[in-house]
Amino acid sequence: MKHALKALACAMALAVSASAAFSQDLIRAQVSAPGSTAYVVATHVASQLKQRHGIEMEVATGFPGIRSMINNANGEADVTLYAPALTHFLVKKIGPYKELENNMELAGKLRVLFTFSGDLFTFATYDPEIRTLADLEDKRVFLGPQGAALVRIQSQMIEDATGLVADEDYELVNVDWASSPALLQDGTVDVLFQLCAVGCSTWTELSASRPLHFVGYTDEMLARDAFRKHTDFPGRFVKEIAPGTWGDGQANETGVKFVGVTTGLLANESMSDETAFAIAEAFWETKDQLADVAPFARDYDIMNAGFGVIGEMHPGSARFLEEKGVPLE
Repeated sequence: MKHALKALACAMALAVSASAAFSQDLIRAQVSAPGSTAYVVATHVASQLKQRHGIEMEVATGFPGIRSMINNANGEADVTLYAPALTHFLVKKIGPYKELENNMELAGKLRVLFTFSGDLFTFATYDPEIRTLADLEDKRVFLGPQGAALVRIQSQMIEDATGLVADEDYELVNVDWASSPALLQDGTVDVLFQLCAVGCSTWTELSASRPLHFVGYTDEMLARDAFRKHTDFPGRFVKEIAPGTWGDGQANETGVKFVGVTTGLLANESMSDETAFAIAEAFWETKDQLADVAPFARDYDIMNAGFGVIGEMHPGSARFLEEKGVPLE
C-alpha cells in the first residue's frame, strides 16, 4: 500500500510538472498574410502542437514583420516571424526602428526558436523584353506595401546591383501584399516582387494563363563590391532557379539567380523551455508531412536550423536542436 501511494504521488507530481510546463492556455502567433511561408509553417506547428501536446496555438494574420516582432517583445504575441534583417534594424536602431528609444531593451527580450531557408526575393514580368533587373528603367515596379521594410531592402539591393534608383529611374507602386498579384495581371505594374519560396502558388497561378518571365541578377551584378554586402548579410544566400520550377508557364529558358533569405520563428524570453522545445519538436519531426502539401519545405534541413541567427536562441528549442546534433554557434 505504501509503495502504491508513493507511485501515485510520483505520478501526480509528474502530472503537475507537465501541466506547469504547458500552463500557457493559448500560444498567440502573428504572421503577415495567409499563404506566406511563416503562415504555412505556423499553422502546421499549431496543428501538430494540438495533436501531440494538446497545446492551443492561434495564428492571426495581418501583422507585418516590423510590427509583429515588437508585439512579441512587448508580450502581445508569443510566436512571430524571425527575419535577420528586422533584428539587425532593431539592434542598430535604423530603418523602421530609427525612432524607437527602447530598441535594445526590446531586442533583449526576443529569442529565436529555429530558422529555415525558404523564401527568395523573386521578380517576374509578362514583358519578354525585361530580362534582368537592369531593365527596370522607366518601368512600374511593386516592391511591397508603403513603409514595408522590404521596399527599403529591395530598392537598395537593386540600386547597388544596377545603379537604378527607386522613384527616380523607375516608379514604385504600393498596395498591400494580398492585392499585389493583381497589379501584374491588370498591367498596373510591369514587374512584380514577391517574397516567395520555391514552388509557391503565387507564381504558379500568375503563369497559368500567360508566359511569365523571371527577372534576376547576373553574375556581374552579384560580384559588384557595392552589392556583396547584401549577400554577406547574416542569413542571406544566392540560389539559381531552374527552368520549369514554377511549371510550364515559366518562360525562362535558362536559370535565374535570386537572393534568398533565411527566416524562422521567434518567441520571447517568457516562453517556457518546455514549450519552446515542443514547438521545435512539432515542426522538425513532422517536416516531411508539411512537405506533402507545401513542396518548398522539402528544402528545409534541420542541420541549418541555427543559420542566420542574430541575438539569442531560446534555450528550450536550442536543447532540442542540440539533441539532434545541430551545430549552434
